[in-house]
Amino acid sequence: MEMVANTIMRDPAWNVGRRPYTMRIHPKDAEEMGIRDGDLAFVETEAGSAKIEAEVTDSSHPGQVVISHGFGLVHGGEIHGVNVNQLAPTKNRDRLAATPLHRYIPCRVRKA
Repeated sequence: MEMVANTIMRDPAWNVGRRPYTMRIHPKDAEEMGIRDGDLAFVETEAGSAKIEAEVTDSSHPGQVVISHGFGLVHGGEIHGVNVNQLAPTKNRDRLAATPLHRYIPCRVRKA
């Protein structure tokens, strides 16, 4: 195959016309925060923070945001997306493998 999941994450050319580097947020939550589709937002956890483009969509449930993992890599000298590992607290890891548990990390979101 010409493309695999790693290629999608590492080569931005495969994502032309798509929005893989966004934070998906429910319309109700976005409205309450004054965030519109395409706005930049800050996501803050106890481990770190990131600035990311908001994608207002019903594909996120009220009260949660979704950021795809596997991004935040440097390609051509430019960072594409957010590395969610940097938002995962060290205590929020699998107890045997020590891999970050990316789901259900409490966070604060605000318009940038």
